[in-house]
Amino acid sequence: MASKNTLETAAAALREAQAAVHTARRELTAVIVTAYQAGEPAVRIAERTGTSVIEIRNLLAATQTSRRAR
Repeated sequence: MASKNTLETAAAALREAQAAVHTARRELTAVIVTAYQAGEPAVRIAERTGTSVIEIRNLLAATQTSRRAR
């Protein structure tokens, strides 16, 4: 059976990893929005990020992004 200290350490590591993922997603979103506004097609952004075009289009819709910077 795992010790309490090991469980607490693992839980803390998980929280740190979740925070890092949140930060990385926020940064990726900003870069995707910038690339799209600069004229890069959603298809190419999807290829470069290893995601689907639907994911990219959903992200752009969620952030209310258009081709023109506001």
